[in-house]
Amino acid sequence: MPLQNHSHTALTYQRIGFISTSRADAGIYESLVDVFLNQSSNEPLYFAGGTHLAHRFGHTIEQLPKHDRVRIIPVNHHVEGDAPMDVANSAGRAVDAFSRAFAQAKPDLLFALGDRTEMLAAALAATIHRIPIAHLHGGESTAGAYDDACRHAITKLSHLHFAALPQYAARIIAMQEHPSRVYTVGALSLDRLSRFKPETPAELSAAIGINFDRPTVVVAFHVETLAFVSPHEQIHRLLAALRNIDANLIFIGTNADVGHLAIDEAVRTFVGRNPGARHIATLPTHRFWSCLAHARVLVGNSSAGIIEASSFRIPVVNVGSRQEGRIQPANIVNAPLETGAIGAAIRKALAPEFRDALQSVANPYFTGSAAENVVSVLKTLPSRDNLLRKTESLRPAN
Repeated sequence: MPLQNHSHTALTYQRIGFISTSRADAGIYESLVDVFLNQSSNEPLYFAGGTHLAHRFGHTIEQLPKHDRVRIIPVNHHVEGDAPMDVANSAGRAVDAFSRAFAQAKPDLLFALGDRTEMLAAALAATIHRIPIAHLHGGESTAGAYDDACRHAITKLSHLHFAALPQYAARIIAMQEHPSRVYTVGALSLDRLSRFKPETPAELSAAIGINFDRPTVVVAFHVETLAFVSPHEQIHRLLAALRNIDANLIFIGTNADVGHLAIDEAVRTFVGRNPGARHIATLPTHRFWSCLAHARVLVGNSSAGIIEASSFRIPVVNVGSRQEGRIQPANIVNAPLETGAIGAAIRKALAPEFRDALQSVANPYFTGSAAENVVSVLKTLPSRDNLLRKTESLRPAN
């Protein structure tokens, strides 16, 4: 559905909540929260669940926006461990925990982002409470992880859809979501990135303990949950390829997926034996972006490699099939989850001629106004009852 300019119209819904389950989605929401704070007197609500309260993942609730009008609501449900029963138990507890939080805070509208199991659990609780859901980054495909199924399930629970690209919006409509409820707005995280000024190499060196005057590789690898090889084997194939790289290595902590402890333990052991390597459980968004701004290459299978990295003109070695199906910019070098292939892809990405060719690369996910586009739509919404009836067309309010 086309976007319209409603900059002087008041928001239909005042108590707007954001379901946040990790450092990643929290950073993506920030540009949207900033627009809400600038354009209205509402009170944004952060429902902080997932790994936000887990110290092993950096207790990232402390990284959420600190503003007098932003209310942060802890939602404690995370279960330690990485067996299927542990992850399923955490998701099951999330339905109850988010339900209690929604009952107390009474949001008018909830934003859900992406594809995590905890996000799906929160969306289910919201559905039962009859709270409309606006879904960000729906319609995408990640064939190598069960997140793919979670994303599409959240789409079917949602009442409003903000896709990053037209191709993703078309997929949402193909899933029988009403076209009038589907909007293409771009990727929210890139709004802030376009105004971002990285820390200097000296500042990063002091903060992380690595000399950024030396070539540096950032590694962000998560479990490929639908792979036929174990997480232990997955990470050892990657580490074997990285052993021959003459560069600093910064490993970013993994998500709380099934099998993630094998990734974490192998990386910590590797780092302990390599003075030029560091393992960091979590980084604030500005510091992660600063690392990308000064690194030679990003290696792994994070969505940041697909959606954000091309804005830094940095090569990305996308490993395995976790991100398979997402539309890719020209800075991506794909490699199967095999040591030799990963090593060859890294060498290609580090080649001067490849890096030089990226100086004019375009990021297909960038609009620069994704948050404003979302808020413009929210100013046209009908009553809550009409929004909840998903078969009804949404027409701009007069």
